[in-house]
Amino acid sequence: MFGFIRQSLALSGANLRSLPRRAWISLSMVLSVTLVVLVLLGFLAMANGFRKTLSSTGSADVAMVLSRGAFSEALSRIGTQQAHLIEEAPGIARTAEGAPLISRELVVPVDAVAQDSGKNETLSLRGVTATGLALRPKLAISAGRMMTPGTDEIVVGARLAAKYNDLNLGDTISFGRSHWKVVGHFTAGGSVFESELLADAGLVQAQFNRPNQIQSLRVRLEDPAAFAQFSAYVEDLDLGLLAQTEQAFYAAQASDISRIILFLGWPLAIVMAIGAAVGAMTTMYSSVSDRMVEIATVRALGFSRSAAFVATLVEALALTLIGCAIGVALAWIGLDGWSASTKSGANAQLAFQLALSWPQALSAVVLALGIGAIGGGLPALRATRVPLRAAMTGRA
Repeated sequence: MFGFIRQSLALSGANLRSLPRRAWISLSMVLSVTLVVLVLLGFLAMANGFRKTLSSTGSADVAMVLSRGAFSEALSRIGTQQAHLIEEAPGIARTAEGAPLISRELVVPVDAVAQDSGKNETLSLRGVTATGLALRPKLAISAGRMMTPGTDEIVVGARLAAKYNDLNLGDTISFGRSHWKVVGHFTAGGSVFESELLADAGLVQAQFNRPNQIQSLRVRLEDPAAFAQFSAYVEDLDLGLLAQTEQAFYAAQASDISRIILFLGWPLAIVMAIGAAVGAMTTMYSSVSDRMVEIATVRALGFSRSAAFVATLVEALALTLIGCAIGVALAWIGLDGWSASTKSGANAQLAFQLALSWPQALSAVVLALGIGAIGGGLPALRATRVPLRAAMTGRA
């Protein structure tokens, strides 16, 4: 047993020391693995960043009411009479005067010009009430001031202000025939709200010709335990409405979108990994052919077939791990924390940050080891079958 280990270590060391003789073909194997790892980690970071952004949105003591079957607020419609009935629901927190803490909201798509491309992109303009602002405790003005209710003022998510024209403090931006003055930038704890523009709900209804239109109701509950009572009341009304906690609503969206991203990312990474494994196999066959006489000589000196197999496999795994390490390092430096955006809801832009984690890096290592094992397996088997006469004749 110890003899086999010593032989394997000796042959593995010799193989690794001889890599400079095959520098270019070895480098191609390393780079192919690096590319696979970068692509995989890019998709994983995107899914994770999306999930973090949406999961950080919402509270357990805030309920959302939408039309039953509406997957987003853009597809929901709530009538004025329905809203009045919801205001009477049990479990709603109320002011000292007895007014329910409820916000009638709507979201309209608007266009803004991206600074990098100069093209129009769709953003979300949310009409909110003063209560709606109070229902977002993480929302904080980072520059300027809060909008004044009843006026044509808007506040803009800080992420959007840095990416689109006419969203700086004091700018006036036109959406169709309506004009709005930017009076503040805000942050919202990294949540999805940072990808929105906020304006007075009544004015949004008037300016966009949507009189009395409501898409969602946000309700402050007395406490998270009151949601069951509130939800049962909404169900009993039989108005075609559905209540969810704000936290559950955004968590479901995060899960759905993350699955879509991973559904696209993993198959692509696997296809690329197959190509990398084929490239690794070619590299290792070349390595075995280059050292044919050496392998035959050590076999003639008493080294076992198993030691030759292990040494060749170790070389393949070492090259793939080097490629993996480079890929992980580049991903962590270039992707982690990188700001991106994608379309969400009614084709509006949703800004988020890519986020890498150690479990994702570990999955890349496992994939790289798989590439090395598959790409090095057959060449390693070939190394065990080098005829001993090669040591005498100088060729296989």
